[in-house]
Amino acid sequence: MLRLSGVTKRFGGRTVLKAVSMEIAPGEQVAVLGESGIGKSTLLNVIAGLEPVDSGSIAYNGFEIAALSDDAATQLRREHFGFVFQAFHLLPYLTAEQNVGLPLLLRGREPAEIRRCARALLGAVGLGGREAAMPRELSGGELQRVAIARALVGEPRLVLADEPTGNLDPDNARQVLEVLRGQVKQHGAAGILVTHSEAAATTCDRRYRLDADGLRAL
Repeated sequence: MLRLSGVTKRFGGRTVLKAVSMEIAPGEQVAVLGESGIGKSTLLNVIAGLEPVDSGSIAYNGFEIAALSDDAATQLRREHFGFVFQAFHLLPYLTAEQNVGLPLLLRGREPAEIRRCARALLGAVGLGGREAAMPRELSGGELQRVAIARALVGEPRLVLADEPTGNLDPDNARQVLEVLRGQVKQHGAAGILVTHSEAAATTCDRRYRLDADGLRAL
């Protein structure tokens, strides 16, 4: 479903990603471990087409992401990708339920369906009863879980999760990891979890480590 071949990314004179290659099959979730600042978030950004690569190729279902127009790349992300950002990127003037339902709204789904799906995902991440809360009323861990629910609500085919348990206590982290893995398995999606947590990485099918020399399987 996803194939990276020799992907290299530089910022100025610094090489952040060096000849990264990886393949992920449908229904498979992989972990990418690495220290802070090593390039894990950059890896997800180039996979999603949010940043260009300097060399190499990234193919999703046989389509070269770099060859897509901006509009086509945006549509691909909207319809096929679910992205959990470290910074959450929730809209401050929408409730938790409205934030989660936003991807479905952009796809033109019916209000009743949006409400049902958003509430189901909020319940799955332990936020049942918090549907009407505004982002300013939520803790960092709750904001993280809203962001995860939003990433999964559209049943994405590719789930890109950037440190999804970074603000969570062990119990909530375990619940969120189960939800992420369950969505990947249930819908035959592909999942990438980037993390510095060995415990989180053990929930995945395969593990890689990213460092200055590139990506290697563990």
